[in-house]
Amino acid sequence: RIFRTATGERVLAVIRPVENRPECSNAACHAHPPDRRILGVIDAHLSLASVDALLAEHQRQLVLVTGLAVMLISLVSMVFVWLVLHRPIRELRAGTLKVAAGDLDYRLPARGGDELGELAQSFNTMTAQLAQAHAELTEWARTLEDRVKKKTSELERAHSTLVASEKMASIGKLAATVAHEVNNPLFGMLTYARLTLKTLQSCDLPPEKREKMAENLAVIERESRRCGDLMKNLLTFARQTPPHRSSNDLNVLVERALTLVRHQLELQEIELEKDLEPALEAVYCDHAQIQQVLLVLLVNAAEAMPAGGRLRVVTRLAPDRGGVLIRVADTGGGIPSELLPKIFEPFFTTKENQQRTGLGLAIAKSIVESHGGSIEVKSVPGEGTEFTVLLPLEAGAGAAAGGAHSQAERI
Repeated sequence: RIFRTATGERVLAVIRPVENRPECSNAACHAHPPDRRILGVIDAHLSLASVDALLAEHQRQLVLVTGLAVMLISLVSMVFVWLVLHRPIRELRAGTLKVAAGDLDYRLPARGGDELGELAQSFNTMTAQLAQAHAELTEWARTLEDRVKKKTSELERAHSTLVASEKMASIGKLAATVAHEVNNPLFGMLTYARLTLKTLQSCDLPPEKREKMAENLAVIERESRRCGDLMKNLLTFARQTPPHRSSNDLNVLVERALTLVRHQLELQEIELEKDLEPALEAVYCDHAQIQQVLLVLLVNAAEAMPAGGRLRVVTRLAPDRGGVLIRVADTGGGIPSELLPKIFEPFFTTKENQQRTGLGLAIAKSIVESHGGSIEVKSVPGEGTEFTVLLPLEAGAGAAAGGAHSQAERI
């Protein structure tokens, strides 16, 4: 047993009984009877102070060694984690941020053949492929831009050809009308010239004959001037000149366009109703292009009334919209509602004539928009169609629109 003394010292006590064995009871030196089993007890006390001191020292050494071992293992683990995990992951994060910022030439250092090394190699392969794809896309974009510029120039040339073709087609439709219109005054000129010649053959010229000759010569002069005006308007429309914008009287442009189609209206027995506002402000525009727009609208209106009808042309000042309005309305068959959104598309036409190009209204719209204006259409099937053109008054509006619609002016 182990117990502590009054001083607190641990003591190891061992008790050993002394048994009365036969050899002891029979011996001459012993006087104990044989029936007594226990002769006595041996109680030995051993102090454990030295043992406790040794145990305490061993415990201190064990704690110290354990602490040092823990610190060493933690340090080794930290170094291992830093070298094997933290630094590669930090490099991978930094590389990801650089690649996301657009630096596709950045590469990660590949260390070892473990999973992180394979990840670094995969990252480098990915960035290399991205850099190659980016270079190819950049080259494709540059090539596409060059092709777009090339195609744009080709479209501009094609547009110029189409505009000229549409203008010549309009002139072709007007040629028969103009020829017939010119023949009438020419026939009158010849007739009155012959009458004047016969009158001049008389030597004696009474005052009444002289007055008659003066009237005949006045008719010849008037009809000749009308022929000149017709041909002048036609040549002005047909002449291809670069766009030139200036202040123009819109009513004058309307009258010129009506002069070119008036005989066609008479042949088709179309009643012309003009309502031109007299005090109309000047419009900053290209007179040839606006006259082309008016001719397209007038010819389309006349063709919509082959059996006759009423054509109404109106000009109005629209201060609330900052411009001048031109309305061309007919009493033809109208346009179906499902076709209205398509009539300004190039090459779209509702006429069965194979010679139609379907470019008239598309070109008219592009011209109006290039002037900073707009064109609208209202149509009721069976009742007629009305086109409304709005042109701005100020030169600044036209100039600004010219910059924004310089491309549309060539479409």
